[in-house]
Amino acid sequence: MARERGQSMSSVLAELTALGLARSGEPSEISTDDVSGLPVISIGRALTSEQVAELLDDE
Repeated sequence: MARERGQSMSSVLAELTALGLARSGEPSEISTDDVSGLPVISIGRALTSEQVAELLDDE
């Protein structure tokens, strides 16, 4: 698929992943990492270390 489209494999994987997530109803955004140049998929919202610790404590 990537070869047919003339795209990188990582771009096609990111696009297909975003399509799958869109079907789940989760908001997502595809951007490009400034350092690596690879596609990055952002899902939901950022969490702080404290929020993660609280979530782990709730389990």
